[in-house]
Amino acid sequence: MEYLKIISKIKEEEKNFENVEDFIFNIQNLLKKVSLKIFIEKNKITVSSENLENLDEKDNLFIHIITEDVNQFLEGKNYSNLFNELTISLIEQKNVEDLLDAILEKLEKIIPYTSANIALLENDALYYLSFRGYEKYGVEDFMRNFKMDKREFYTLKTVEYPNWVIIPETQWIKSHLMIPIIYENKILGLISFDSDTPYGFKEEDIEKVYPLLPLLGIALENAKLYEKLKKELEERIIAEEKYRRSFYQIVKFASDIVEMKDPYTSGHQKRVARISVIIGKELGLSQEKIRALAISSLLHDIGKIGIPSEILNKPSSLNPLERRFINIHPEIGYNLLRKIEIISDIAPIVYQHHERINGSGYPKGLKGEEILLEAKIIGVADVFEAMTSHRPYRSALPIDMAIKELVENKGTLYDPDVVDAFLKSLKEGRIIL
Repeated sequence: MEYLKIISKIKEEEKNFENVEDFIFNIQNLLKKVSLKIFIEKNKITVSSENLENLDEKDNLFIHIITEDVNQFLEGKNYSNLFNELTISLIEQKNVEDLLDAILEKLEKIIPYTSANIALLENDALYYLSFRGYEKYGVEDFMRNFKMDKREFYTLKTVEYPNWVIIPETQWIKSHLMIPIIYENKILGLISFDSDTPYGFKEEDIEKVYPLLPLLGIALENAKLYEKLKKELEERIIAEEKYRRSFYQIVKFASDIVEMKDPYTSGHQKRVARISVIIGKELGLSQEKIRALAISSLLHDIGKIGIPSEILNKPSSLNPLERRFINIHPEIGYNLLRKIEIISDIAPIVYQHHERINGSGYPKGLKGEEILLEAKIIGVADVFEAMTSHRPYRSALPIDMAIKELVENKGTLYDPDVVDAFLKSLKEGRIIL
């Protein structure tokens, strides 16, 4: 009975998980009650008894169950954290090479490789752009200059490719794992792992890596889009003598890019901007804050350029993985805008526009006064405009239903002053649908 109580309490700790250190500490305290201790080696948990000679079959079964449960739980947490880290890496790096280096670094946490590389397919040849671990064998320069043509790429097998075993640079490789990077039914390149021990990889390693490959595909497809957008914004600002007029043209350009990718929300950002500015004026915001509100609302969904079109335009409900992609768009937008000096001040507003005052929003779960007023305004305008507009998965909802959503959740999800300012402006006819 004591064992069952402890297992139940461990499940409670998993449910209330906040960080690994506190979790392990709490589990250790629970296990002390039955003279068990936790040991950690190579990111794996081992549970052992202080009285090994007195263990019976029931005790050993309990230890096995606890060990497997805790390890599986922590592995799932590590994978979730890795997913988030990789997703953020898509937009934090300045160029493709830096991005690929960051991805190999993150993947080392789940694949026990000796070395790894990422090669991209360009003009019927594979070019190796990112490497990790080869310096230990003095072959980093060899890998950097190595190129494989398309014929070799599609026929490469270690038993059929004689250079694999006879060139000195690869003799140390005892096992090799090669996985294609496929995005929208197109092979973009390869990610390869090497081990200096035989049978260094298992089928479960492929299962761990495979779900992460779409992230890499998205990164490669969107890297040029990010760079083009940033370059276009900066070049226009430098070229135009009349700063303010050119500035708003650039903002509109950036807003249009998002709506070109997501045609179902065409005009959405502009309508949200109009509503947001009206609310801001009703609340008595300064001219400078109104300006920041207008720009940030026009760009509040800029992060969607990093989300696959098939997810944005999906005509049915999203699965959990797709929902996670959608929920990171404020963070993508923030990381993109904060790097552009001229509009970096509005990046935090874009970052927070899906936060809710009771802490149920995303990406940070901010509450009340932790959320910028401009972000609260965009949140209300965004909800109203989205509900009353057509979406790929539903028709536009009645205005009364959108108003009901705001009124019923005023003070819970939405700032009361913002909702009141919106309702007053709507009633007085200043918000035209």
